[in-house]
Amino acid sequence: MLYTFYTIAVSLYDFSHVKYITWKQAENQSSVYSSRRSTTVTYNFVKDNVRISRKYPGILEGVNTWVWGINKEDQKLDISFFIREKDYIKIENNEIAYRKDIFGGKLNELESIPFFGLRNINVKANEMTLLSDIWKYNYHWWVFLIFLLVPQLLKFLAKKIGFNTTETENKSKFTKMNDYIFWILSIINIINLII
Repeated sequence: MLYTFYTIAVSLYDFSHVKYITWKQAENQSSVYSSRRSTTVTYNFVKDNVRISRKYPGILEGVNTWVWGINKEDQKLDISFFIREKDYIKIENNEIAYRKDIFGGKLNELESIPFFGLRNINVKANEMTLLSDIWKYNYHWWVFLIFLLVPQLLKFLAKKIGFNTTETENKSKFTKMNDYIFWILSIINIINLII
């Protein structure tokens, strides 16, 4: 639950510190990577050596990408979007670094800047969809799984090794509370995948 509240707080902060940008004739460099295990859709838009980008896990792109109102197949697009103020300052000061390979060598590709609330030019996303898009960016479902499953895994391993775990008389209340927390977190995770 703490992770969910943390991501909501970060999203609210980011929401209050965004900058609205419009680009005419932005180059669409979006791509789809497919393998046996998964598909990743990356939306890249480039203009004046600035690249904005978002990655989505295949079919779980979410509702926000459906309401963009752009033709995702066009090579040149007139778009409007929001970026965080700290990223806008990087752009203004020409501080966008080049990506690095695993050995620290400079690649011939600029770091990408995350965008939110992408729409056709001069169309702004409403506040609710913008906030949900920012939250989707800040929330990572795999972190949710770690927080949810690691305590259960540790408890299971402790029993297998032979450590005595203390049993309390309020076990049924505690188990019910754990079940409620599990289902609430599962619903939050599903909502994040949908948006």
